[in-house]
Amino acid sequence: MNLRDRHFDLHKPLLVGIVNLTPDSFSDGGQLPTLDHLLRRAEQLVRDGADILDLGGESTRPHAAPVSADEEAERVLPALASLADRLDVPLSVDTRRAAIAAAALDLGAAMVNDVSGFGDPAMGDVVARTGAAWVLMHMPHAVGQMGASQKVAALPDDPLAAIRQIAAELADAVARAEAAGVARAQLAIDPGIGFGKSLQQNLALLRPSGALARLGLPLYVGPSRKSFLGAITGAPVDDRLGATAAAVTAAVLAGAAFVRVHDVHVMRQVLDVAASIREAAAEAAC
Repeated sequence: MNLRDRHFDLHKPLLVGIVNLTPDSFSDGGQLPTLDHLLRRAEQLVRDGADILDLGGESTRPHAAPVSADEEAERVLPALASLADRLDVPLSVDTRRAAIAAAALDLGAAMVNDVSGFGDPAMGDVVARTGAAWVLMHMPHAVGQMGASQKVAALPDDPLAAIRQIAAELADAVARAEAAGVARAQLAIDPGIGFGKSLQQNLALLRPSGALARLGLPLYVGPSRKSFLGAITGAPVDDRLGATAAAVTAAVLAGAAFVRVHDVHVMRQVLDVAASIREAAAEAAC
């Protein structure tokens, strides 16, 4: 996959470290109040083994209120500019707005993590022009209109039927992206675990899926600390390290190419072991 001037063969999955620049994210909002806090956090994530850092300025937790484009830009763009000058790992911007993406890419970002799955019609032109990587995520409802890991009318009750619908909607987004001039080598798909899905639908998305695999694009997964893990374990959001490790392992064994996490130090080990198991299983099957 191409991330502007860098190419990744994705033989081994990449670990994406989360950098939340919001005051109200479901897990670690408000923990980076100053530039110094941001720099120390980002540098630690890289030392811990993050392959990519993903910066976001708008919370997508259930019932979060959308923020204005100006507020999102104020949170994200100065931070991204500072990190681009100091770090060698690719930077990703977590945004659904083409204007924010364009500004972030001009400052040195290499990837757009688009939770709206091409909700802004101008995003295709931005990505095509810059050659950036683009993650198209499935989100059945707008920001602030989803319940965490709860059944919603947008998807069928049956988990397999839900996955087929998710794959079909992602296929439509991919087709529109290609029509806008974006190359397939720039694209990845994210089924949106925890975004408007029931517990059983989330669990089904952590298993190998022929419907998603048939899209032929890298799979990007973000199960870290999600509420469906709390529904299984009863653990609060700040005590889901073990549950996240299990979900990350399942995601890698199911073929994930990117795994987005909070706890990079531990998940680096989890991902490396899971990737080795996946590789050994593939060799044994030959």
